[in-house]
Amino acid sequence: MYNGRKVYAIVLAAGSGRRMHSKTKKQFMEILGKPLFSWSASRFDHHPAVDGIILTTGEEDIPYMKELTGTDGVCPLQKLATIVAGGKERYNSVFEGLKKVAELEKLDTASPDTGMTSSGTQDPLIMIHDCARPLLTDAIIDDALHYAEKYHAAVIGMPVKDTIKVLDADHFVKETPERSSLWLMQTPQSFDFSLIYKAYAAMIRQDESGRLMIPVTDDAMVVESFAGQRVKIIPGSYENIKVTTPEDVKIAELYLRKSSENG
Repeated sequence: MYNGRKVYAIVLAAGSGRRMHSKTKKQFMEILGKPLFSWSASRFDHHPAVDGIILTTGEEDIPYMKELTGTDGVCPLQKLATIVAGGKERYNSVFEGLKKVAELEKLDTASPDTGMTSSGTQDPLIMIHDCARPLLTDAIIDDALHYAEKYHAAVIGMPVKDTIKVLDADHFVKETPERSSLWLMQTPQSFDFSLIYKAYAAMIRQDESGRLMIPVTDDAMVVESFAGQRVKIIPGSYENIKVTTPEDVKIAELYLRKSSENG
């Protein structure tokens, strides 16, 4: 718990990893002898503030995920609350995870007081994390929780280092944004449960009615667009990379080795 509030980590591990050019799904690819998803899941599992972990994965992969995370698996998770089937898109998987939190905590999601449990306890804090970011640290989790509690919505990120160009349809430069205001978004992205659930529910209603007109790429965008919530950005680490291509595996292994050597 964090200051009397339950904490859940929703770890997204339902991707196909097409850009990895591998027959093995990305979340199950070995990084230094461990499945990719297990690095961040284990970090959440060992963090004292985290009460429960919800893993989302492909429905067909749930038995394998249970095997890996069980007592005799390669990644036993003591705080694993459940494994849920992910959806077609990332945002569908997140919403499935949020619905499971509501079920576990007996939250009345139809009520204006979505964040209150039947026993009157406080709104849980939710951390949403892409398992493709294996270099999660305790310090990042600490900051995510601190600022989510303070501002209701907080996202880990880092300033861009390179000049960014906006291109037109013919790949000519259309605009060069001021670099000092541009940040790369990372995960975890953390929120009051009541805020993130209501925002996602509104977005899913639009999606199901065919009225979702914007591409949704992260959770902060959902609360910005569907709850009108300002999102606090917190400096994380340039090492908190997302493993997307084979080249990223080599970089992640380098950082993970360095982290292991430093204790």
